[in-house]
Amino acid sequence: MRTIRRESVRTAHPTKPSPMNLAFGYTSEIGPRPRNEDFGGFVTPEPATAAVKGYLAALADGVSGGSHGREAAESTVRNLLADYYATPDTWEVTHALDTVIQSLNRWISGQVASRREPGGMACTLSALVLRGRRWALAHVGDTRIYRLRGEHLEQLTQDHTWDQPGMEHVLKRAVGLDTHLRVDYAEGDLAAGDVFLIVCDGVWQPLGQVELHRLLRLHDDPEVCARKLVAEALRRNGTDNASALVVRVQALAEAEDEKTELISGRSLPLPKRLTPGAKLDDFIIDEVLHDSRETLLYRAHAAESGQPCVLKTLQPRLEGDAELADRLLMEEWLGKRVQSHYFPQILPTPARNFLYFAMSWHAGQSLQAMLEHGRHFGIQEVVSVGIRMLKGLGALHRLDVVHRDIKPANLHLGEDGKLRILDLGVARCPACPQGASLENPGTPSFLAPELFSAEGAKKSGECGGDLYASGVTLYHLLTRRYPYGEIEAFQNPRFGDPVPPTRYRPDIPGWLEIALLKACARQPEERFETAEEFLFALERGEASRLTRPRPTPLAARDPVRFWQTVSLIAIVFNLLLIYLLLAG
Repeated sequence: MRTIRRESVRTAHPTKPSPMNLAFGYTSEIGPRPRNEDFGGFVTPEPATAAVKGYLAALADGVSGGSHGREAAESTVRNLLADYYATPDTWEVTHALDTVIQSLNRWISGQVASRREPGGMACTLSALVLRGRRWALAHVGDTRIYRLRGEHLEQLTQDHTWDQPGMEHVLKRAVGLDTHLRVDYAEGDLAAGDVFLIVCDGVWQPLGQVELHRLLRLHDDPEVCARKLVAEALRRNGTDNASALVVRVQALAEAEDEKTELISGRSLPLPKRLTPGAKLDDFIIDEVLHDSRETLLYRAHAAESGQPCVLKTLQPRLEGDAELADRLLMEEWLGKRVQSHYFPQILPTPARNFLYFAMSWHAGQSLQAMLEHGRHFGIQEVVSVGIRMLKGLGALHRLDVVHRDIKPANLHLGEDGKLRILDLGVARCPACPQGASLENPGTPSFLAPELFSAEGAKKSGECGGDLYASGVTLYHLLTRRYPYGEIEAFQNPRFGDPVPPTRYRPDIPGWLEIALLKACARQPEERFETAEEFLFALERGEASRLTRPRPTPLAARDPVRFWQTVSLIAIVFNLLLIYLLLAG
């Protein structure tokens, strides 16, 4: 049995080493079995990777009823330890683990179906990720993960075995056992001194929890502890392979370091306001592109190569604002990970002495600027914009990143004919280190109706908000109006049904009107669920055969007005009855 380690790679500009200090120990013995069907390992990545993806340890136990149990266990662990670190940095730990494990399960179950030789191919799997001040686990089968904290030993996983007499060792779930795999996930906080134990049934069964607790408390060195656990299990007449993986948390990152591990440069000073011809590190300023309450954008070029670029920084008066500095650097961090021609690309700044970042420059205009200059968008042109916008959003959403401010001002049409989505300044992803972030960012007229309520504002990090804003954007490009009217900041709007865009522009085809009304529907469940679904409707056009959303009943749209109307009708009816009785 071999332990897998990923060696650190030295770079020209090393990042600050992670202050997290872990110690690992792993031992596996064949025991009385003819072959060892267990396989385990762990990864100790370089500090920059560990800050984003964490440290991963895993143990798999091949199902002994099949002749390929060892192959299943080794393939699962080796590929998990490699492929987990190839998943996007923007994914949550559990999302990344699940994606890789489900892929491995499909591959292993497919191997069994495609091979001529008989024999099953399945294994249990228990994996643990330690990152920052949190742990996360993935588990299927009857290997176990324990945590020792102080004097208390807790089993963090549950066995997936049948509870009928005589079937206690028969697995209900295992990697490769079925094409559909249900994996258990759990998360929790770390504490310095925590000890995690990943162990197969060949160890936990003969020892029991009391002896596991005693040995974990007795031996501080994880390597020694793992050897003692395995040796004692075999000494007590263990009848299976025996494997144990021990992880001790020697020290944790300081709370503040959870962000600074990922976002460096917060302590850099802001540049003063710059004029054309001024120099900022290796860049020469050409003009001011954008001057807002918080940010400054300059068009510039590299002093040596002449490469044009855009520099984004904060207003000089905001010096010392840690929240805005974090947001600016987070935008840079996200931009580096969005490798798509639908977004500007982040450029390297090796000699940066001030707080800013550089991105690629593209000649052209935003769609909002075109509208302000009197541009009239044709039907096919808007459909083309929508298709490209949704392809870009699809790429962003696959990274688990939500833009949260889609609007014409953040869509740039370059002279090269390409559409690019701008400004990730308020974007959010689950894996991003979050400081004090905006609860409900965006432009009011492009915000989905549910986001105006206190409960709905919690959903501002979901993809549906981007899809709604995309629908409003296309509606606005065609009509220069909004489906529910223009909404001002701090306004508490009331939403009825969206106004059909043909009221303002009768030449809009019926299929496109239905698509826009569906995208901008008042109720989230009536809208498109994904960018791909919306994209499919625009690409297929009339062949998409969408159903026009039903008008919202007055009772649901405006309950107060509904009951006022009912009361008024009842009063009129009663007065009429009184009149008829008196007249008779």
